[in-house]
Amino acid sequence: MPTCNNPRAARLKQRHLPGSLFGVLAALFLAITTSGCVVIPLGDLVTGSDFSEQVIEKGDGFFSGKIALIELNGVLSSTAGGLFFASPDNSVSALKAKLDLAADDRGVQGVLLRISSPGGEVTACDNLYHEVQQFRAETGKPVVAYIDSIGASGGLYAAMGADAVISHPTAIVGSIGVIMQSMDLSRAIAAFGVEMDPIKSGKMKDLNSPWRSITKDERQVLQKLVDDMFQRFVDVVDSGREKLDREKVLALADGRVFSGVEAARAGLVDKTGYIEDAVSELPSRLDGAQRKPALIRYTRSAGKGANIYTQGGAKTA
Repeated sequence: MPTCNNPRAARLKQRHLPGSLFGVLAALFLAITTSGCVVIPLGDLVTGSDFSEQVIEKGDGFFSGKIALIELNGVLSSTAGGLFFASPDNSVSALKAKLDLAADDRGVQGVLLRISSPGGEVTACDNLYHEVQQFRAETGKPVVAYIDSIGASGGLYAAMGADAVISHPTAIVGSIGVIMQSMDLSRAIAAFGVEMDPIKSGKMKDLNSPWRSITKDERQVLQKLVDDMFQRFVDVVDSGREKLDREKVLALADGRVFSGVEAARAGLVDKTGYIEDAVSELPSRLDGAQRKPALIRYTRSAGKGANIYTQGGAKTA
C-alpha cells in the first residue's frame, strides 16, 4: 500500500514539481498524516474563494451533513444598496449566490430561509420566489422558510417558494397586495408661481407625474397595472398554500396583516414556532437522516461573487 511518509519519495517529488503545486501537495500531506481524514478544497487554496462558510451550530459528528441558513432581510430590491460602502449586491443576487453554493455542496442537505422583510419591488420579490422554487426543483433539497419579525407583502411572496413556512408567534405576516404611490404637487408649485409644461410624445408619457393631477384615463391604466400584479400575487399564495383555495386567499388579500398565530390559523403559514423549531423541521424532511446536521451560513466580501442578478458599476469604498 502506498504511504505518505517516505522522506526519499518526498524529496524526489520536490525536485520535479513546481513550487506552487508542491506547496498544495505538502499541505495535503500534513493534513492527512496529522488528522487521518481531512478534505481540503484545492480550488480555495489555488484561486481563493468569494465566500467563507461559518458554522453556527455543530452537528452530530463529521458526516452529519449541513443545513444552510440564508437570510432575507430588509426592503427587497433588485438595486444595490448602501451609501459609502456600496456593493453591486442586492436582495436577489445575494440569495441566488448562496443558493448556488448550497446546491453545489453535497454536504448541504437543505436550506433554512430566515425572512425579516416588509416586502419591496414586485419584480425582485417574484425573482426571489422563482429562485427558491428553482433550487428545490433542481436539487431536490428541501427549503423551510422561517418568518422572524416580519414577513409581509413581498416577504411573504418569497416565502411561498419554500416547502414549509413557519412563523414566530409575534411576527407580522400578510399584507397581500400591491400599492403604487401617487403624489399631486400641482397646487404647491402653483403657490410659488411655477408651472410645468412638458413636451411629450404621447398624452400618457408623463403618467403619474407629481406636477399635475392624474386624469381618469390614467388612473384606469395604473389600476389595471396594479390589478395584474395583484392577481399574480394571489396566484403565488394559492400555489404555495395547499390548505387554501383561491377564494380563501382572496378573502385574506385585502392588505391586512396578521400576527404569526393568526396567520397559522388562517393558513398563510403552516405553524408557529421559534428558530430552533424551523431548524428541526428540515431533518424531518430528509430521507434517512439520523444525525443532527450542522447549521452554517455563507458570508461574502463586497464586490465579489457576481451572478446574473448582480449590478455592475457600483464601486467599493
